Amino acid sequence: MGGGVVGITTTYQLQKDGHAVTVLEQAPQVAEGASWANAGMIAPGHSFVWSSPAAPKILLKSLFLKDQALRFKLSADPHLYSWSLRFLRECTAAKARRNTLLKHRLAVHSQSVLQAVVREESIQYDRTSAGILYFHRSRQALDKGVANMRLLEADGQEIRIVDAQEIIDREPALASSRGSIAGGIMCPTDETGDAAKFTRALAAIVETRGGKILTSTRIVGIERRNDAIIRVVTDKGEFLADTYVLC
Repeated sequence: MGGGVVGITTTYQLQKDGHAVTVLEQAPQVAEGASWANAGMIAPGHSFVWSSPAAPKILLKSLFLKDQALRFKLSADPHLYSWSLRFLRECTAAKARRNTLLKHRLAVHSQSVLQAVVREESIQYDRTSAGILYFHRSRQALDKGVANMRLLEADGQEIRIVDAQEIIDREPALASSRGSIAGGIMCPTDETGDAAKFTRALAAIVETRGGKILTSTRIVGIERRNDAIIRVVTDKGEFLADTYVLC
């Protein structure tokens, strides 16, 4: 199991369920690849999936333009193309709607679990629970954003449409850009925080309760028999367990 956000939170829950846990992490410390700022967030209001009807066009443009939300880079790996075909099959309006709702419900559940862990363990990670504001530069983009957000609103997401003045009142540093702000969408229940701080604080709790977190440990082989993993081989030796989790 890796020592990233998902790996450590999974380890924490397994330990709570009564398992003895060992984390194998190649990096010198956990959460090396975690965001230090606002990307480390659970924001149900931002639950839209990448596999939308617009994705194929964006991917095609990414072959020639670098400033695209999705990027596709040609490779000799055949798995890239088989995965890409599966991705493109999801890029229909019906599947995008279904997958977005599934993602939103998972995000809402994840947020409630996060809040419970933070309360129980008193973890400090620069948390901001005042909501997140998504603003747009053009009326066309705002109208499209609002139309998209109505799907989440129908699924229980709290939203509020705000004008440019309220955005500036909330963030005065944007005053000089008022002319290029058409308005925005406020999601009062969205929150953000430092994912690296959160992960390292949770890892310390796991270790305090007897869990092992082995950093600078590189996995060099995974031995299996049929569908079962038999052992994991690392540059520090082999590890045996009843259950193996890759995160």
